[in-house]
Amino acid sequence: MLEEMRARQGAGWRIFNKQLPIIYQGSRYALRLPIGKKEILKQGANQDLVRFYKDWYRPELMALVAVGDFNPNQVQALFEKYFNAIESTPSRNKQKPSYIIPDNLAPLVTIETDPELTRTTVEIQIKHALIEPVTYQQYYQTLVAQLFISMLNGRLDEATLTPNAPVIGAGSRFGRFRADKSAFTLAATAKPSQSKEVVAFLLTELNRVLQHGFTHSELERYKQGLLSKLDNAAKEIDSTQSSRLADEYVRHIVRGESIAGIEHYLEMGEKFLPLITLDQVNTIGKTWFTANNRIIKISAPESDQSSLPSNVELLAWIEHMTQQQVTVYQDSQVIQQLMPEKPKAGSIISKVYDEKLDSHIWILSNGVKVVLKQTDFKQDEIQFSARAHGGYSLLEPETMFKTIMAANIVEMSGVANYTLADIAKFSKDKQFWVRAKINSDNQSVSGSSSVKDIEHFMQMLHLKFVSPRKDKAAFASYISRVESSIVDRFNSPQGVFSEQIRLRQYSQNPRSMKFDAEIVKDQDLDESYRFYQQRFSNAANFNFIFVGNIDFLQMEILLSTYIASLPSITKKENAIIHDTLRTKGKLTVKVEKGLVPKATVLINFYGDSPWSHNNQMHLNALEYVLSSILRERIREEKSGVYGINVNSAFSRLRNQYSTKISFTCDPNRIEELVTEIHKVIETLKLRQTEDKYIDNYIAQKLKTRETKLATNSFWKNYLQWHADDEYPQLNLTELFWLVGSVNKLNLKDAANSYLNIDDSLTAILLPQATKTNAD
Repeated sequence: MLEEMRARQGAGWRIFNKQLPIIYQGSRYALRLPIGKKEILKQGANQDLVRFYKDWYRPELMALVAVGDFNPNQVQALFEKYFNAIESTPSRNKQKPSYIIPDNLAPLVTIETDPELTRTTVEIQIKHALIEPVTYQQYYQTLVAQLFISMLNGRLDEATLTPNAPVIGAGSRFGRFRADKSAFTLAATAKPSQSKEVVAFLLTELNRVLQHGFTHSELERYKQGLLSKLDNAAKEIDSTQSSRLADEYVRHIVRGESIAGIEHYLEMGEKFLPLITLDQVNTIGKTWFTANNRIIKISAPESDQSSLPSNVELLAWIEHMTQQQVTVYQDSQVIQQLMPEKPKAGSIISKVYDEKLDSHIWILSNGVKVVLKQTDFKQDEIQFSARAHGGYSLLEPETMFKTIMAANIVEMSGVANYTLADIAKFSKDKQFWVRAKINSDNQSVSGSSSVKDIEHFMQMLHLKFVSPRKDKAAFASYISRVESSIVDRFNSPQGVFSEQIRLRQYSQNPRSMKFDAEIVKDQDLDESYRFYQQRFSNAANFNFIFVGNIDFLQMEILLSTYIASLPSITKKENAIIHDTLRTKGKLTVKVEKGLVPKATVLINFYGDSPWSHNNQMHLNALEYVLSSILRERIREEKSGVYGINVNSAFSRLRNQYSTKISFTCDPNRIEELVTEIHKVIETLKLRQTEDKYIDNYIAQKLKTRETKLATNSFWKNYLQWHADDEYPQLNLTELFWLVGSVNKLNLKDAANSYLNIDDSLTAILLPQATKTNAD
């Protein structure tokens, strides 16, 4: 628990602890949080823990929840067998205390700074009594509240996209605050030294709603959007994860939350949403934004100190803005059709059925290969991906640096004649999305759609290829937001630490980039747009994968119309595999920065090795086994960490691997824990792994595979790999055989190959040497 506390510490934690006695003024939460105090954990006697356990871990205070594919009578019998024997202890009869958050007439204000914060945030909250919706009338009001918040967030999103907006992002919510209170919250992340402008931004948009209300067109659009989400959820009731249902039952037990079930929620939505009036939605906002129970919070980097107000000035800003009259919102006309005119259709020139994968391979007249797999895992989902080799590997470093955000820049601009805001309004009552990306070695498009929106999806996919939009205003707005979001990145110890690791490993690589405000400012709109167009100019370079509830007759028409009509040439491209020029040898990095008495340790083993399915599987097994042993040894036996992470990666294109071990700990225990980690590694290299770790890996991997086989996302990725002519083919039978083939010998070989201390980096982040580091 002490290491959990240590891991939490940082700029955000320090700010929160300063805010705590103010925002929870007059309540128990102002004194401490439920996790407890360090002093008690360090000095408390064993009998105190026993007493706490006996007071609160009593069967009459507990509940059992089981959700899954099982025989309920059998599970009930197991419950009774193992839990009926536990005797209740009513003699202790310790009552759970009930804590409240008192109301406040005067606003509670907290303005805090920290040298390690990287962004300024502004929050305005108004507390209200917490009501769990358990009646029809209360659920009706919940729908009204959801509509208000969704429409206000739509307004804030749209305003954020304007070139001179003072915010990086903004939003609102209504929900649980703590204890017996809920809260209406307006929040924004500010651009540097813009806290006053952000307060004005938030209250201007709120005032616009409170003074003039929403429009009828907005209300109808958001009603349809909410109903569409309820309908989609109801269609997927049979594929809902057991964990989600279990969590819902737990919330019912702990909070008294209703468990009506999604079908009933849909039924209520269909009944109530048409009855909700514009006046009801407009009125609820006025009841939320009251003069009492206000909390105003600003947190900022110390570099923003001079631009921050005093408490009195902040309240004066808010009072002034609350009284201002604002103009009426003009709801722009919603797109009726993404493509008023359909493109000249192509055709499907060949169809092949792959019996092994139960998939269909269609070749279109423009050379595009399409792979389709019909599934019934979800009734209202079709997932999609398309990928082609190339990406930034085809650019020289100088051009790469000034176009590194090309896909995002085009995304923020919209498509054809439509802005991002136009598309957001059009999509509000629909269930589909499409996103293009450009990576180091490839370019790709991904997305998903409901069954009824598949033609909208296809039209957007077509436009992503043929009609990217270049918008100078959208470019300026986006660059301003990104630059503002990272300008103080290196206030954070972790930011400095990561940069020093990059420099140590890749200082000789001209393609290695420090992503900072200067890189963002250097982005070139024309070059980015041109590069995006070039990367998506040849549809035949991509393999298109569709998986889900597919109607083949409909898909034949849609593919002929929207995909076979894409411009293509027969020439296929490949990525250029550049040498990473990673510094070899046994490297170390030591950084002293930060106020928290904690160390961050990263041990990275890396090198060159031929990729194969076998080698990938053995590296995966090594990651699992090493993670399991280190958790037992470092966390449980030595109590040295709250968590320890092991992550491995293997690049097929570059034939390079890496295995990273990372954790935070007491700075005084670094040497002890690192030494223990290397002892574990040496044991693995000597083939001294216990059978249970390998057995657990095989069982876990097979179970995970079994679960994944019933998901559209697994098949989408699997078919994408197999559609690539350069990817070594492996069928599912071979894949399962590979999992079962893991043993002590190949785990030993993997440890010796992939945990080589002579090609490794050990990086340590320590707190800077000041008196404030005292533990």
